[in-house]
Amino acid sequence: MSTENLLEQARALLIRTMTFYRDDPRTSTWLRGRVERLDQPLRIAVSGRVKAGKSTLINALVGEELAPTDAEERTQVNTFYQYGPEPKILVHTPHGAVQNVPVSTLDAGTIRDLQHWRPDEVVRLVIEAPSPGLQAISLIETPGLASSAVQETGRSALAQVLSEADAVLYLTRHPHQTDLQFLQSVHELQIARSAPINTIVAFSRADEVGSGGPEALQSAERIAERYRNDPTLRAFAQHVIPVVGLLGQAAATMTDAELTALTGLAQLSEADLDALLLSADRFANSTGPESIPPATRQHLVARFGHFGVERALTLIRAGSGDAKQLRSALLEESGLNALQEAVHQQFVERQQALRARSALLAVDMVLRANPRPGVHQLRGEFERLVANAHEWEELRLLSALDSGQVRFTRPLQAEAKRLLGAFGTDPRNRLGRDENALAVDLAEEATAALSRWREQAVNPLHDRTHREAVRTVVRSCERLVAQRPS
Repeated sequence: MSTENLLEQARALLIRTMTFYRDDPRTSTWLRGRVERLDQPLRIAVSGRVKAGKSTLINALVGEELAPTDAEERTQVNTFYQYGPEPKILVHTPHGAVQNVPVSTLDAGTIRDLQHWRPDEVVRLVIEAPSPGLQAISLIETPGLASSAVQETGRSALAQVLSEADAVLYLTRHPHQTDLQFLQSVHELQIARSAPINTIVAFSRADEVGSGGPEALQSAERIAERYRNDPTLRAFAQHVIPVVGLLGQAAATMTDAELTALTGLAQLSEADLDALLLSADRFANSTGPESIPPATRQHLVARFGHFGVERALTLIRAGSGDAKQLRSALLEESGLNALQEAVHQQFVERQQALRARSALLAVDMVLRANPRPGVHQLRGEFERLVANAHEWEELRLLSALDSGQVRFTRPLQAEAKRLLGAFGTDPRNRLGRDENALAVDLAEEATAALSRWREQAVNPLHDRTHREAVRTVVRSCERLVAQRPS
């Protein structure tokens, strides 16, 4: 069964379930919305605790400052950011009405004011923007986990919004028990437990780890490594990635004026620059140097953070002087590149598997919430699809290989990841061949790979975990052999 076939079968089961409940307008309408969603851009919910940096990271991922950022938690309603040919703001009320707020440009102040509305007045905001970063995905910003909005509407309402997403990007400064309990709560359903493939955890303020400073990111990476190997977190999260969201946003949207100011600061003597960078307050409010006034420095530290300013100046002095070089280096330093790569590989590249998961999750929710005579056939087909969803097994194993939970020898490790689709799900990518490879060569390589991994299946040195991993790779090879790519 290919990923495409899994999605087709999940769609077909979702439609049959909608037909089965056609005499229940509320249920059938809800299911129809889930069917329509399968052809829309992938939905990624950006969630987390209060002031985890959700808005900042959304702007960094999109490459534009769309989501308002404030010193205090302001988001009270779920806000959807999606692609549209023209700027548009839609307000959805609890009674089902949709109001169009006339705008010519997307002003952060307008969005901020609407986000302050109470959850019982506004169910969601939909922000449409002609941003290239939103063509493949839509982003859902949720209120903070401990915010007044969540306290009023309850976690079940937040969990309901997350169930509308195909994937979750969960932000935290440091995983607390509250985070783990919440993530467990949204993985309670059978389908979520069977396919824990849709969550990435980001340490969104990695520059604040410990005492901050140049060593903060290294400390954050060590903490992330520890959590990658934590069995509780690993049960529902595929990646744990440190990221400096503020720096990522600033790098992605850096202006010429900011580059000029940073370049001017980098020309100061080393002693003067070191003195200026002793603290964020000193950098922003010191009377000198006259060439870069306090207002400009205050702007820079607000945009880049103290850590970001320090890294930018270090990079400029080391030779990354033009805008392209500096932006690229800062994106790498911020961890945003690693996060975007994980989002692309885990979510975008595997979006059909995630869409199938969303479809089956909807079926599971309805069959549990509204059981009636005759559902046993739908339930049986649901169980069969879940049991045979090899794509989900591939994603789970890739996560285990990345985290170090499963380790083969270096050549086998690299081949396993490739065959599982880590570098692309096309047969040529899986088999390590270029686009000009002939079908006969692909068939020979697929057969050879299957033979190699069948030998590993009877290797007595493998423990149970590695034997199960080998079986997953063998099945991927068998599907490549059966596919006969042209």
